[in-house]
Amino acid sequence: DEVQAGAEEVAVKGLNASVKRVVKELERRVKEQEEYTRLHSFRDEFNVPQQILPRIIGRGGENIKRIRSERDVQIDIADKTAPGVPALVKLQGTAEDVAAVKAEILEFAERLADQTSEIISVPANIHRSLIGTGGRYVKRLEEKYAVRIQFPSSRRDNDEEHGAPLGADQIHIRGGRKGVDSAKSELLELAEYEVEHNHTATFSVPASFLPHIVGKAGSHINEIKDESETRIDIADAKEGETTVEITVVGTKGGVKMAREAIEAIVAEQESQVDIVLDVAAKHHRFLIGSGGSRVRDLVTQAGGDPEAMAGPKSCRVQFPRAAENTDQVKLKGDKEIVDKVKQAIEELVAERERMTTITVLIPVSQHAFIIGRGGANLKQLQDEHSTEIHFRSKQHGKSAAGAEDPSLVKISGLPENCEACKLAMLALVREEEKITVPLAVHQRLGGRGGSLWRRVRNEFDVQVDAIRVDKAPASTKTRRIDDDEEKDVVFHDLGNELSGLTAEWVCRGEKAKLAEAIAMINKSLSGADLGVEAAVRVEPRLHRRIIGKQGSNIAKIRDATGCEVTVPKRGDESVWVTVTGERAGVERAIEMIQEAIDDEF
Repeated sequence: DEVQAGAEEVAVKGLNASVKRVVKELERRVKEQEEYTRLHSFRDEFNVPQQILPRIIGRGGENIKRIRSERDVQIDIADKTAPGVPALVKLQGTAEDVAAVKAEILEFAERLADQTSEIISVPANIHRSLIGTGGRYVKRLEEKYAVRIQFPSSRRDNDEEHGAPLGADQIHIRGGRKGVDSAKSELLELAEYEVEHNHTATFSVPASFLPHIVGKAGSHINEIKDESETRIDIADAKEGETTVEITVVGTKGGVKMAREAIEAIVAEQESQVDIVLDVAAKHHRFLIGSGGSRVRDLVTQAGGDPEAMAGPKSCRVQFPRAAENTDQVKLKGDKEIVDKVKQAIEELVAERERMTTITVLIPVSQHAFIIGRGGANLKQLQDEHSTEIHFRSKQHGKSAAGAEDPSLVKISGLPENCEACKLAMLALVREEEKITVPLAVHQRLGGRGGSLWRRVRNEFDVQVDAIRVDKAPASTKTRRIDDDEEKDVVFHDLGNELSGLTAEWVCRGEKAKLAEAIAMINKSLSGADLGVEAAVRVEPRLHRRIIGKQGSNIAKIRDATGCEVTVPKRGDESVWVTVTGERAGVERAIEMIQEAIDDEF
């Protein structure tokens, strides 16, 4: 028969054994359910602020679902309450699970109560720098301060807390108050740094100058980067374009420094010129000068540096080799310097084209005087008048008929300079007058160191030279000393021994002064004491006592007596020291020689 089950009954039909087994299982499960119900009958409830309810529930209820699955607790939330009224949360489950869920929700609520959010404004062009590669920098901030940072590009349209989209310059920071403040501070500091170091200047430069800007292996551009602390990007040169674009990024001052450095290189290269001058080859040697001295002077006078090979103040002047058979002179360097050197060369060439050569008749006997010692007078004349003066060399003189007169002196230069130099040279030409004197007088008073010649030169500015001197017999002196070799002092009368022998003097000077000088010479000759010569026997080892240190003693004797004292040269074993002069002076000189010798002992 069919069994009718009540509302709380379950009917089981089947084989007796099967029915018993099923009934037993059902009874077990009922018992378990009753036990479960008894254990999960614990209830609790509490309130949470309504404004944080969405964060507790989570997106799509994900937080509640998670808690239910982890704790097997039923959670009911009354979310439809009046604004500002706390929401009621009801929990049912085991006492242990309910307590754990309640503690978790309240702790989360407490944390959320401290939550805040803030939107800061930062220029959009530096957002990428703040985010970092792959979001590295922003992730570090989120982890460090337990916050969430959103940029406009990462902002979700359905943000629970701020539904309105972020502006292009806005950044949203959300989290604990302290964390938000710290993250905000660090972001703004970084933003300030990026703004300061994110100044950009983009400009174009001629592509042909890139090698000079970059330098060998990037040496120039790297130096500019290091000094200005900037980033410099050079765009690829496009085909057919003559300029390239350079972008400099860094601080305002750094960008300015880098740009100025690059533009200075451009200006320097733009100032470099390469020009060609046509200069007749006949002028090349003159323009080059001795060892290149004149061309270096031209560069220096133009304000350039003759050692600079390129860049500011440079000017390289290249003359063709003789084998090249060309008149072209190349100038390369700083435009300002090159233009000045070019002008100077053109002016010099123009002058050279006007140059002429004239001759002036100067007695050969006065050439040496006009040239001066070491060519001093000649150099002064050439420098003062910008001319070149050429004297004929004696060894090149010609005696054949029609040969060039050796008295002719050539002057080369500008016509007006040549004429001025000619007048200056003629002004130096002196009147000449010859005079014959006894050889004894010449030996006593003449010669470069002679007292009479010195007096004439000092008082009348008249130059005296010997153009002929008779030669005394070579054996006279030796014979007369040997004849008296037993004596310590031997006197000889020069007037008698040199009788008949003469010397010819030529005097040169201004006409009036020359006449006065000749008169003074004749007067001196008329009363001249021809003097004597004494040979004093002195052992060679004592000669140094007569000479003294650096010739001091012999000079003292000469000055005190007015006599000429001659000591045999070193290596000459002669024992005779000669003294020439007036007898009184000679006798005094002999006394001084004896005193010097006696000091040895």
